Amino acid sequence: MALMLLFHNSDWLSQEWLATAAGIAITFVVFIMGVPALIFQTFIAGSLRDVYNERLGRGWSQLFFVQLFLIVVLFVLGNSGFDDWLFPPSTHRYLPWVVLLVLLSVLGLGLFSLIRNFRSSRNIEHRLAQKIAKDAVRYFKKYNTVPQKDLEDLGILARELRSGRVKNDFLEQCEYLVEFLLKVPREQRDYKLIGDVLTGAVCLSVTYDGAQFNQENMRKALDILSFTCSHTQHHSAGDTSSSYLNTTVGNCMREIGIQAMLNEDQRPVVMDAVEHLSAIEATSKEMFILGNEALRHGHVQPAVAVVRKLGGKVRSAPASEAGMEEEDKRTFYFWLGLVAKVYKMDGSARVFAQRCLQTTLPESEKDPDMLSALFQDARQHFYKMADFETADAVQFLTK
Repeated sequence: MALMLLFHNSDWLSQEWLATAAGIAITFVVFIMGVPALIFQTFIAGSLRDVYNERLGRGWSQLFFVQLFLIVVLFVLGNSGFDDWLFPPSTHRYLPWVVLLVLLSVLGLGLFSLIRNFRSSRNIEHRLAQKIAKDAVRYFKKYNTVPQKDLEDLGILARELRSGRVKNDFLEQCEYLVEFLLKVPREQRDYKLIGDVLTGAVCLSVTYDGAQFNQENMRKALDILSFTCSHTQHHSAGDTSSSYLNTTVGNCMREIGIQAMLNEDQRPVVMDAVEHLSAIEATSKEMFILGNEALRHGHVQPAVAVVRKLGGKVRSAPASEAGMEEEDKRTFYFWLGLVAKVYKMDGSARVFAQRCLQTTLPESEKDPDMLSALFQDARQHFYKMADFETADAVQFLTK
């Protein structure tokens, strides 16, 4: 074998020499080109393969064509019909070494591909999320928008990635994208786009059907949502777009809290969701829904926390009906609805509800007519919402 690879006859490269070189090259290329398929089947989930192929698998085809070209070169060099036409007779003694160099190039490229493919099997999820986020940022810098395909791919990762460290890495890339979109100049800022990232990637990653509950993932998602709201409040003039984003953040926090409530081990996350929601303006409805779901599933502690947070908002509102803003009235309605439902539980729960009424409405004895009107308005509010259960609870409270 060594003699065939290092020597040639005086006429041209021997047929054995060429056959050995070409055989080695073709066999190795076929083997190397099969490695990506093996990696796809072993390391990459079926739902992520298309995303991986589009984002990180493009170099595979380029490498394949380069190796295919080098194999064609081997056949061209070994064809005696091209001998005199391509190369002067004086250079023929170097041709075996050219063939050997081409063969080594094929083997070297194949080895490089093999090593790269096995290395790429590590942290595939993180690399995919990082690539999508960076592509989205790069595209936004050029066109002031993010392609729908990037948002769709983020949604696929949000649903398919494993909970724990892998999903936390994904959420960090979402945070990087959201921070970039928030920090662009105000005239370029797209709150609708930011909301799409929050609902279609951040919130979806911990609330979709079949998601595995993980405290760290949920808290990371809540932190991203809280940061978004805080940044919006400090860097906007309260326009409609920023209000839309605050509403989106509130809805996401509510959904995370409800999903956490369904798992006994995630109660601390529910309390975190209540804390984050209470810090956002105009989220009394979301807090009511979260507290109502807590009572419905028998989780009294989160419901009590919501009552206290809403009670603080009620106390900070003007005391007279004439001075109450519409949003303050809505906050009062939702607070009273939860208090009424706690009151119907009887026992110590009723004592807690009575104490809430006494401490939150200290002026009730001085102006009973105002209080009665607010109670009636609250009942009508829930009746119009078709929340008859809460409306009946408010009516029961007034008896």
